[in-house]
Amino acid sequence: MVSAPRPGSRRRRVRISCLSTGCVRRKRADRGVRRYFSDDWSDETMPVNVFVVEHPDGICLFDTGQTARAAVPGYFPSWYPFFRLCRFELTPDDEIAAQLTRLGHEARDVRWIVLSHLHTDHVGGLDAFPEADVFVSRTEWEDAQGLGGRVRGYLPQYWPTQARTVLVDFEEPAVGPFPGSHDLSGDGALVLVPTPGHTRGHMSLLVRDEGRSFLLGGDVAEAADDLDHVAPELAHYCEQGGAVFLATHDARAPELVAHAAERRN
Repeated sequence: MVSAPRPGSRRRRVRISCLSTGCVRRKRADRGVRRYFSDDWSDETMPVNVFVVEHPDGICLFDTGQTARAAVPGYFPSWYPFFRLCRFELTPDDEIAAQLTRLGHEARDVRWIVLSHLHTDHVGGLDAFPEADVFVSRTEWEDAQGLGGRVRGYLPQYWPTQARTVLVDFEEPAVGPFPGSHDLSGDGALVLVPTPGHTRGHMSLLVRDEGRSFLLGGDVAEAADDLDHVAPELAHYCEQGGAVFLATHDARAPELVAHAAERRN
């Protein structure tokens, strides 16, 4: 069991907010070489969500969303195919730092940053938080470095030099279907768990608070409704434990957070 509360005590309450740092738009065609060179974009977009977890010991960000620089031509390497298939749409006001300010928080209030993985739409806002500890799985970190990382679709050239990176090995006890864990907050409320699939080093954040829980899943699935098909073992875990699954690109994520808050109240 991971960091159970002391006998007779209650785990301190946490609060989750979902903020969207703009959106991503895909090419209309699903297949074919022509889609790499056409300008035929889908009418539909997906949000790029960031989850703000307010813990009594500080704020934790799960991912940092996208940077407005990603909407400027030349930000992405033209040689890499993936960046021809999607485009990001946002302004500086959509970045996570600006949105936190509107919520009444300052960058220095952020104590922890958990990066599900190191793709651009999850790390774009990182450079605004030089005082936070940035948690990345060791496997993800190693896969993202150097020329090999660039070939895999990472952008290590944009990693902030001042980032206080902490590599996670999941050496603490198993939790449910997860073979290891890392207790981030020390009280069992914020627990990192490995969820490889989208990338080898992808990880998620299990948030547990007074009888309810959330699994912040990054790109494990595109949306909560897809989890049963994409990761049935995780879907079963969430169903059995009453955990709410929250995904980076799920337009329903703010609704799921609000619904969970209503149920608690």
